[in-house]
Amino acid sequence: MSFLLSLLVKMLTGGTVDKVLDYMQRKALVASGDARARFEVQRELVKAAVDETRIMADLNKAKLGNAFFWFLISLFVVPLAIWWTAVIADSLFLFSWNVAALPEPLNEWAGDMVRWLFYTGTAAAMFKAVK
Repeated sequence: MSFLLSLLVKMLTGGTVDKVLDYMQRKALVASGDARARFEVQRELVKAAVDETRIMADLNKAKLGNAFFWFLISLFVVPLAIWWTAVIADSLFLFSWNVAALPEPLNEWAGDMVRWLFYTGTAAAMFKAVK
């Protein structure tokens, strides 16, 4: 999965997108009437999507490099990791801790945080691989 993401980022930052946009522009120049307008709109949509992706990648890169960002994230993730470790240890080693389940909607939020953390780790590794 991370290989595919790094390949996508390389494609978006390399000349592939520029070649596709040039191709779309040539098709628009050759076409006439409605087809020409359609190709021009499609080209602008692709261009806007690529620009948005590049802006978001730059934002995420800046965010991941900021110590304050990681401090805020750790305020939520560290207690969750402690709770999760207690649940696993209690389950595996049959301690008498009786760790309480997280109430709704905290259990959903906890799953979202863990999912986000793995996605962020994948994204950080991908950015390092691209550099």
